[in-house]
Amino acid sequence: MKLIVISRADPVSSRIGGILVENYGFKEAGEGFYRRGEVFLKEIGEKHIYSNGLGEDLSPELIVVASSHRSEAGMKALLTHPVGNWGEDASMGGLPRTLAPTSATALYNSLQALREEASSLRLDEWSVGLEVTHHGPATQIPLIFVEAGGPPDEIPPARVLEAVASACLKACEPRMKAPEPAIGFGGGHYAPTFTRLSLKAEYSFGHMCPKYHLPIGVEMIAQAFEKTLERPRIAVIDWKGVKGAARKALVEALEDLGIGYVRA
Repeated sequence: MKLIVISRADPVSSRIGGILVENYGFKEAGEGFYRRGEVFLKEIGEKHIYSNGLGEDLSPELIVVASSHRSEAGMKALLTHPVGNWGEDASMGGLPRTLAPTSATALYNSLQALREEASSLRLDEWSVGLEVTHHGPATQIPLIFVEAGGPPDEIPPARVLEAVASACLKACEPRMKAPEPAIGFGGGHYAPTFTRLSLKAEYSFGHMCPKYHLPIGVEMIAQAFEKTLERPRIAVIDWKGVKGAARKALVEALEDLGIGYVRA
């Protein structure tokens, strides 16, 4: 089974859940539970990023969390990303230096779905992309976030939330084969290089570590590969998006782990 999670503590998430129930054939299957074939929808009361252990009681193959996105710069965006903390700071949920399992295939399918929906719904002012791995929750189940948002405290229009609802479902019911899985290193928070390569179907990305968290130790690099469901054996390095000393340490760590890399 696959599980979509919505949080009543997040108004955007809650509204996306309402769209899924009203428009996509989910039927009530218990208090706070809905079902469409092998895809379940679960409502939780707490903020999703702080819900450590999310979904572990149900043991799904994949969790897709519908969420709001907050941009202090006011950028309107449709986004998908894995979760976890590269460093000691776990103030936004999860555990220090711990990545949650994720799926490069689910991230790829959700990104492609967001692009398709943005085009068909004429969401011309909304960018589509990946974000790097960040925030919680910590869980043992492969998990991705699919988000919409922009200016703080502004709820996106219904058609934008419709795009996220559709992408959540398509991540659970993939229609296309994902390209070669990879782990991304370098660049900024919105992962422009990895987004471009994924939209061109050159790679599907699992965990992605931005330049502002580099250098990281061999343990965290290994964790990124081990906790991507498809077990990629290649790293894609945003070459100009990593400072020289950090890049050297990254390449040496990858070589020690026996993992190949490509420059992007």
